[in-house]
Amino acid sequence: MEDMKMTVYPKDSSAEAVVLADYGLSSVEYVSSDGFQIAFERIRRIKILKKEGLKYAETSIPLWHSGEDEEKVSGLKLVTYNLENGKIVETKAKSDSFFKEEYDRNLNFMKVAWANVREGSVIEITYKVKSDFLANYQDWEFQSTIPVRWSEYRAYIPEYFNYAKYMQGYVGLEVNENTSRTGSLSYMVRTEGEGVNDRGQLQSRSMSYTENVFRWAAKDVPAFRKEPFMTTINDYISKMNFELQTIEFPGEPVKNYLGNWNEISKNYWKAVADDINGNGSLKDIVATVTAGATTDEEKTSKIFDHVRNTVLWNESYRAYPGQTPKKVMDTKKGTSADINILLASMLEKASIPVNAVLLSTRDHGFIREATPSSSQFNYVICQVKLGDKLVLLDATSRLLPMGLIPERCLNGQGMVVGENSFKWVGLLPVVRSKTMYNADITFSESGEINTTLKVDKTGYHSARARNQYISKGEGDYVKSFTDQKPWSISKSEFVNVNDISQPFKEVHQLTINDYATMTGNNIYFNPFITGREDENPFKTEKREYPVDFGNTFEQMYLAKISIPEGYVVEEMPATKVFALPENAARYTYSIVQNGSAINLTSTLTVNRQLFTQEQYPNLREFYNQVIAKMAEQVVLKKK
Repeated sequence: MEDMKMTVYPKDSSAEAVVLADYGLSSVEYVSSDGFQIAFERIRRIKILKKEGLKYAETSIPLWHSGEDEEKVSGLKLVTYNLENGKIVETKAKSDSFFKEEYDRNLNFMKVAWANVREGSVIEITYKVKSDFLANYQDWEFQSTIPVRWSEYRAYIPEYFNYAKYMQGYVGLEVNENTSRTGSLSYMVRTEGEGVNDRGQLQSRSMSYTENVFRWAAKDVPAFRKEPFMTTINDYISKMNFELQTIEFPGEPVKNYLGNWNEISKNYWKAVADDINGNGSLKDIVATVTAGATTDEEKTSKIFDHVRNTVLWNESYRAYPGQTPKKVMDTKKGTSADINILLASMLEKASIPVNAVLLSTRDHGFIREATPSSSQFNYVICQVKLGDKLVLLDATSRLLPMGLIPERCLNGQGMVVGENSFKWVGLLPVVRSKTMYNADITFSESGEINTTLKVDKTGYHSARARNQYISKGEGDYVKSFTDQKPWSISKSEFVNVNDISQPFKEVHQLTINDYATMTGNNIYFNPFITGREDENPFKTEKREYPVDFGNTFEQMYLAKISIPEGYVVEEMPATKVFALPENAARYTYSIVQNGSAINLTSTLTVNRQLFTQEQYPNLREFYNQVIAKMAEQVVLKKK
């Protein structure tokens, strides 16, 4: 009743919902008809506190499948509890609120939704999953994006099954127990017959074993807060992970399950080799597309542009293709794997050395080299050799030039797969993204300013701006550019909108009100009309996770400010340069008077993609100093 009456979670008043209890239990069981299986049971109860928390009334259960084998859900029950006239009223969800959704060749989702949910409801889900996939022992998350009052997981593992277990995250456990108990099972075996037609006899046998019992629990777990410049919460949320290493029954050879990266590479190559090396019907298309090209680089560029501009990406991330390259070319749409394996196949037809590169996108998590597993990959791109250069290619984006893979792919390293070997390749940006503002500022007699503002963007900054311009349209793009600013734009011009090989350029004619403060004989103003860092993105003093910018970047602001007639410079900020150790980030502020004008050059450069938790305090203080410097004003005085 206390939970039903709760309107605010005492330990986090901002919480939109709270996990009241989350219990899970996994065990390895023997079923005479099917052999060993993993049985997973769960019951979870959530309190909805605010309207924003209603989204937790929908969830999904992942179900692994391979061939005809599939994990099966049973005992699925969803109950909503509401307080009505002082009594708790139950509403059970009907079976039509459950449905299975196919995701890819190995994963489906059981989608579920509760009924009669509103602010103040408590929702509860109970279900069981039976799995023939012994390598898919259920991981367990103790933390969520909302607070968790109690989370408990129990794992029962017979001694013959060796699972590697590792805890990630920064939440301490309230309970961490490991005990054992004796178990037994009965099973049937067939004896060898004495003759050709003697099939032998079925005999019942029994086996005793020691079962390891693990119990973990966490109490009053705070909500996981996503911080700026993070990859995915899956990398850092507090969680117990399992990987099947070996199975060893008495008198039988050890079966290895964890595998190794070389085997994973070989298996992937077997799965896609026919798609890349086959599909001979593409030869005529390749010949037409590459007509007139004399070098491998020219051929690669023509093929890349053809695939990028012809086939539409359906925004699905996949490591394995679901269609043949020929079908992808016919339908002109597909997943990331469909498109990039088609690209590889066409490059192969042009005799360009090409490899597939498996990777994990930023929202999927980083690769753990210590635990070889194909499930760590969710995406594939291409690598080609052009002379002495190795170039990474992804043809899913129509706004990125050749050699610039999407930002979602900039996540540590990828695996170059081959028929007999593999190697790792760094997924790093090949160019520094840059934005340069150039402002020519003059004052009017009323204190407003007129300026011509030029903006040049390269690299990923160019791709982002071009994407916004095309998706919003010029009118809305300009509107968003001036949003909540005292700006009046009389004219805008855009250059290189469709030429993705060139910087995206903008020129705006602006009139800005309230730019300067006029007090007595003085004019006070900040020389930045844009491009100013006015809020530190790193607010917390301590950070538990690395800062991952994704790519290196530079932001430059140039301004020429004409001093109004009859005024002189009374006060200007000092020129200053400061940097982080090893030049990981650097800021330069240079301001000088040149006759009747003030010239300002401000350059913020971040030369490192990743900053560790230990480097975080210095990075945070660096941004504090940048913000403070950019906030300094110029003072003009009437003669």
